[in-house]
Amino acid sequence: MVVGGPRNRLITSAIELMCERGVHATGLAELLERSGTARRSIYQHFPGGKSELMEQATRAAGQHIVRQLEGFFARGTPESGVEALIDDWIASLRSTGYARGCPILAAAQAGPDEPAIQAAAAEAFTVWNNQFFEAFVASGTPREAAAVIADITVSTVEGAIVHSRALRSTTPLANARTMLVRLIAASRIDQPEAVAEVDRAM
Repeated sequence: MVVGGPRNRLITSAIELMCERGVHATGLAELLERSGTARRSIYQHFPGGKSELMEQATRAAGQHIVRQLEGFFARGTPESGVEALIDDWIASLRSTGYARGCPILAAAQAGPDEPAIQAAAAEAFTVWNNQFFEAFVASGTPREAAAVIADITVSTVEGAIVHSRALRSTTPLANARTMLVRLIAASRIDQPEAVAEVDRAM
C-alpha cells in the first residue's frame, strides 16, 4: 500500500508505474487508482498534470539512488559499492518477478515530446556518473580513466537491468558485477596485478 499524503502517494505510484510500464503506458486512471487519490489532487500538487508529476517522480527516484550510492560507498570500496548496487537490483528483480525496471531509464525513453522528463533523467544519470567518478578517483584511479569507467559503469548497469528483465534471469547483472569489479580494481595505479587479471579474463 502506498502511504503518505496525496503528493507523496502520487510520486511513489508514478515511480512504481514507470518502472513497470514506462511513461506513456501509464495513464491518469492508473495513477489515481494506485495512489488512492482524487483526480483534483494531481492538478493541485502538479499544475502541469501528468508530465509534471512524471518529471518530479523521475527526480525523486534519481535522488533515492543517489542516497543509496552514498551509503554503499561510505561502507567500503568502490568495488563493494558497485557490487551492493547490482545486488540490490538483482534482489529487486527477483522479488518483483522481473516486473520493475529502472525508472530513470523509463524516463529517458519518454521521447522528444516530454523534454522535461528526459532532462530529469539526464540529470540523474549525470549525478550518478559523478558519484562513481569521485569514488574511483578517491580510491586511486587516474582522473581520465575514472571518467571513462564511471560512464561505462552507469551504461553497463542500466543495460544489464534491461537484459535481465528480458531474459527473466539475473545472469546479465551477475556478469556485469564480475567484470565491473575487475575493471575498477585494474584501473588503480597501484594495482598492476589487477590489470593482468582483467587481461586474462578478457
